[in-house]
Amino acid sequence: MGSALLSAWHRKTSYNISVVDPKTHIILKNKYNKKISIYKSTEEINNIKKFDIIIFAVKPQVAKKALSQFYSLNDKKILLLSIIAGKKISFFEKNLLHSHQIIRAMPNMPAFVENGITCLLSNTLTSKKNIIVASKLFKCVGKVIWLNRESDIDRVTAISGSGPAYFFLFIEHLISEAIKLGLKKNIAKELVYQTAFGSIDLLLQGKKSAEEQKKRIAVKGGTTEAAINVFEKKAQLKKIIGQAITAAFNRTKELEKK
Repeated sequence: MGSALLSAWHRKTSYNISVVDPKTHIILKNKYNKKISIYKSTEEINNIKKFDIIIFAVKPQVAKKALSQFYSLNDKKILLLSIIAGKKISFFEKNLLHSHQIIRAMPNMPAFVENGITCLLSNTLTSKKNIIVASKLFKCVGKVIWLNRESDIDRVTAISGSGPAYFFLFIEHLISEAIKLGLKKNIAKELVYQTAFGSIDLLLQGKKSAEEQKKRIAVKGGTTEAAINVFEKKAQLKKIIGQAITAAFNRTKELEKK
């Protein structure tokens, strides 16, 4: 996700960007050819306080270690922005010596094609100016929603954060079944991809809900109704989706404790 954001911000903003990445710093240096300052560690940076925003884009398992490098940072003008799943604002407050402006963001994978959606939440110390800046940054990769409750971040993670993978799973199986019916793989992929794209576009441009659109297609006695009846038999699909979302939500809660 960090690389998707970096690519978009590099192309669509005028910010001077610096990146610390101990594993891919050489690759990044070659890719951005001095247009972005790349460091192997924070120790290579002469003055951390020169930054307006410090963005944390690491795995939850190494969040505490990454944050420890900024433990004694004391500049209330600097915005700390996190896209780390499962790490609350209180996690940052607990692991930093001083108070800071903090924003949590939960983008999703379509940010790679600048068509994602990001949900954000700020602490009470965050200025209106930095809220506007954060909005502009994430609008570079799609739509933006500001939340009022931090607990909603966990819900968002289970829906939009993980959501693209749910659609990809369904698409994967739809293509597989199309091939089993006898269609060539390239035709099956094109049919499924365009059908998925067109269906979402229809929802976005039309005034009818997903349920209403489903009923328009699944006419009584037709082929679509036959398929829908299988999906909805004893609400099996609904139950599976519910179990999957709950599992994702519970895992987010578990990551908060680590």
